[in-house]
Amino acid sequence: MKLKGKLNSFRIEHGICKRNFCSNEENQKYKKILAEGGTLPENVFNYTDDWTRDGEEFYTIQKSDLSEEEIKELLMYKQLSMVNTIKNCVVFFTVLTVIGLIAYLLLLLNPIH
Repeated sequence: MKLKGKLNSFRIEHGICKRNFCSNEENQKYKKILAEGGTLPENVFNYTDDWTRDGEEFYTIQKSDLSEEEIKELLMYKQLSMVNTIKNCVVFFTVLTVIGLIAYLLLLLNPIH
């Protein structure tokens, strides 16, 4: 995958841009361009995933109306949310480990006869 396509995928994944799928007529037009060895227009990309065949669907990127500062703020809050999730996982597994150790110690002190 080209770097620009990867960057657009990250932008879409994090809500900075939106993917707009082309109509059937536009898809046919872009498939014909590729079949003839041409290149797609600047803002048109080939959509591929595990369910579609390469070259069957195309999309354009609709940029967000957020300013650069708002995008930075959005990404900062997403990072804070991810850090909070990691913290919660660490606390959960720590508590689980402590409960397991206490249960193990209780079994050692009171063996079943």
